[in-house]
Amino acid sequence: LFEQMLGRGTRRGERFPDWATERDRLRVLNRVGPAVMAAIDDPHARFVGVGDLDDTTLDLLRERYLISADLAERGKGGGLVVSRDEQLAVMINEEDHLRIQAIRAGLDLRRAWEAADALDTRLEASLTYAYTPRLGYLTACPSNVGTGMRASVMVHLLGLRLANDLDAVVRALERLRFAVRGIGGEGSDAAGHMFQISNPGTLGQDEASILDGLLNVVGEVVRQERLARLRLLRDSPEVLFDCLARALAVVQHARVMQTDESLDYLSALRLGVVLGFIRRATLPEIDAWVLATQPGHLQKRMGRVLEPEQRDIVRASMLRDQLAGAILRE
Repeated sequence: LFEQMLGRGTRRGERFPDWATERDRLRVLNRVGPAVMAAIDDPHARFVGVGDLDDTTLDLLRERYLISADLAERGKGGGLVVSRDEQLAVMINEEDHLRIQAIRAGLDLRRAWEAADALDTRLEASLTYAYTPRLGYLTACPSNVGTGMRASVMVHLLGLRLANDLDAVVRALERLRFAVRGIGGEGSDAAGHMFQISNPGTLGQDEASILDGLLNVVGEVVRQERLARLRLLRDSPEVLFDCLARALAVVQHARVMQTDESLDYLSALRLGVVLGFIRRATLPEIDAWVLATQPGHLQKRMGRVLEPEQRDIVRASMLRDQLAGAILRE
């Protein structure tokens, strides 16, 4: 599991980035960028202008959840400030002028919030946010008006998928108005059976209430996933072991593999490692390969730009080498 916490809002007196001219965005970037660098409290933090980056670097940053697809497409006037450990980042001129993001592992949502809130407080001492007493912080998207806070948790739900219970869980979350998205956030597919669950809105709620509500819901989803895994072991072990065996066989022998394919197979191996049936592979290794097989990371590793067909060949070769010694024990 990992969590991300998005901070708030926009700078008063400026058009939202999607309505601003390139000149407007550059003016905001030149004003806000130095303020964020001063407030982030990390001497090793770095600032990058999105318009100065090549496509491979943009892909790499997006795959590491440091920028969004919208910011990657912004070009001149978009910026990123990121801490050395990449647990704290600020997107400048994405949907809003400021988007503060803190990421923590292990369902540590409150520490993520504390980190984002502390940076937000330091920034508010030097920048004037758009705020009204009646509505709270103003944002480009009405669903973020109020606290301007989005809390998200990513969960791995292959057990629910194999038990044919995933659709019912997703429908229940949507009835409660929680957002359920794929691994890449809004508009993405649930490749690798990874889902982001986010709070439904921010208006009329304080931060503590938002966190409590999300943690309660995610806790129940995690409980249902664990129960689904137990049911598979008890009632349908053939379904589970067939999934694990097929995934291991493919990654150990495939010669061509697309990104979504690799995520789905690594998802199965991840479940096998957690349950103790896949040996000679560890959970940190599987998670590292999930990242390493993404297009940006793959090209960075190879040191050159690759066509999609070339990436598929390199990806398959890398997984064959890395997982050659893994075995399945029933």
